[in-house]
Amino acid sequence: LMQDDQLNVAGVILRDATGRLSTQTARETVLCTGGSGGLFQVTTNPPAARGDAIAMAWEAGALVADLEFVQFHPTAIDIGRDPAPLATEALRGEGATLRNRDGTRFMESYHELAELAPRDEVARAVHTERLSGRGAFLDCREAVGEHFPEHFPTVFAACKSAGIDPRVDMIPIAPAAHYHMGGIVPDFWGRSSLDGLSVCGECTSTGVHGANRLASNSLLEAVVFAHRIAERLRDAKLPDIRASKGHVPDALPHEALQTLRLAMSRDCGVVRNAAGLAEVAELIDQLRTQHGPARAVTSAGLIVKSAQDRHESRGGHYRSDFPEAGEPHRQFLQRPFEESVS
Repeated sequence: LMQDDQLNVAGVILRDATGRLSTQTARETVLCTGGSGGLFQVTTNPPAARGDAIAMAWEAGALVADLEFVQFHPTAIDIGRDPAPLATEALRGEGATLRNRDGTRFMESYHELAELAPRDEVARAVHTERLSGRGAFLDCREAVGEHFPEHFPTVFAACKSAGIDPRVDMIPIAPAAHYHMGGIVPDFWGRSSLDGLSVCGECTSTGVHGANRLASNSLLEAVVFAHRIAERLRDAKLPDIRASKGHVPDALPHEALQTLRLAMSRDCGVVRNAAGLAEVAELIDQLRTQHGPARAVTSAGLIVKSAQDRHESRGGHYRSDFPEAGEPHRQFLQRPFEESVS
């Protein structure tokens, strides 16, 4: 983002496919970007979705909130792909069951609703079974069977590409970073806390999702807030802003990024605790020292700090050392003005 000395946003710095930088000034800039799943080892997001918009907005001094709330989809297909293909929840709706390697159904031991429990409950159960060495699989053989190719063609194609026939084989699964409920704070009309910057979509913290997104709420969020921004800007008389600063930090090298993704999944993933969060926070400090303020380092650091600060379990944020829910509250972060303009 480009800004003036009062933090008003005045446009963006763009990088094209060749790596060349250029500037685009604007009286109003709208961020509507993807989430942060690419910060985690297993994700359904494109790997490039690493919370860049959140990092940019925070660097510029925008108010961000509830960054600890990352939703992990419980049934990504575990075939070593990046991003991981998704085994839709509709399969469990059809009656597919979750089993470990020896064929034992395990969800009934974790939740009274078994396979139909909330996403965060199912994700933690799958995580626990995999961590125990028992493995986790989605068994669609009886519930879907021979109808798989026509009823779930996308999932069928993903499985077949890895040599799995879900009509006769169980599908290996793993929890995957899926959706970020936290982000840049907008008002009712999509205005951020910075003049000249509007935000909508997954990079925001609108409150639509609470702490645990429901399926397809993201479409509602993006469409409603994008429409509000368009309505507000259509006839708005916007001031001219003269940009005086802006920067684009170097990206994190590939090997360092993979180290970060592994640590984020291990220590800031489905299950978190103080010791693990401290460990990944230390790694993030080391990466920042070695490679500078790469956006992936900044966004990961904000998520970890927010997870450290929330001493309770709520929605997509589960602390094994604070397993009960506390008093509902939002967590806001904002850089001091002096840091943002330096």
